[in-house]
Amino acid sequence: MKPNFFIVGAPKTGTTALYEYLSHHPDVYFPKKTIYYFCHDLTFRTPPIPENVYLNFFKGEHTQKAVGDGSVFYLLSPGAAQKIKDFNPEAKIIIMLRNPVQLVYSLHTENLSNGDDNIEDFEEALNAESSRREGKLIPPHHNAPLEAVFYSEVAKFYEQVQRYKTVFGDDKVHVIFFDDFKADTPKEYGKVLKFLGLEEIMPPSLKVVNPSKVPRSKAYLNFLLSPPGFIKAAGRALFPHHSLRREKVIDFLWNLNRKYVPRKPISDKLKQRLIDIYKDDMEKLGKLLNRDLSDWTKM
Repeated sequence: MKPNFFIVGAPKTGTTALYEYLSHHPDVYFPKKTIYYFCHDLTFRTPPIPENVYLNFFKGEHTQKAVGDGSVFYLLSPGAAQKIKDFNPEAKIIIMLRNPVQLVYSLHTENLSNGDDNIEDFEEALNAESSRREGKLIPPHHNAPLEAVFYSEVAKFYEQVQRYKTVFGDDKVHVIFFDDFKADTPKEYGKVLKFLGLEEIMPPSLKVVNPSKVPRSKAYLNFLLSPPGFIKAAGRALFPHHSLRREKVIDFLWNLNRKYVPRKPISDKLKQRLIDIYKDDMEKLGKLLNRDLSDWTKM
């Protein structure tokens, strides 16, 4: 089997919730949410997986009509759209977008909880971007692509969305805005099912999924990021690399150390700085999608 639809991003826009809802649909198959096979042009700490390993996630006898891959940095990757098109020319693409100011602030919190960033103050992390582009101040244990901490660039959506619309055509690309998804989840979820050609069957719950989290214990976080050698060896023996069993165990261990804590509001000064960074891109995106995004530029 090959995946025939892709939730390509962006991060912190509701993609995990959409994945969870779709996973309950009887005609949808997801082996897991994130695999990151088509974005090898981004900077990962670990080597890329080969095609046979990627396809192993989808092996078996499955009768579902829709087979999905939900890797949120496919949107950011310059090469992923064409690679997905080459892999499956009939694939359907789902893009989820959010006010960039809100997104990058939330993404920084997520990066901290995952060990993908180690600068706790968001403004300091934003200021560190130029150094990080020079190979300095790199988070030592990042598993997300390094580009995830280039906060001034990660949510410039115009070129990212345009790339998918150019490669796949408008009829194969469905765009969801986070505010719409949050305000009327059943309506937006119904649109997704129609786009995928699926019967409108709602999941058992449409509850909030994957809110911003922080580590319960920094010591436990450091243990997960850099376990002792004998733990690594035992893990490799019991849970083969890239296996679904390994992924489930890792997710369980990480979730033990996460708790939800509301973030304090971003300062007006920093918010204006981010608006200035993203303003031109927001305007071009609004024209591309025929959507009034003026609220995104308001204080």
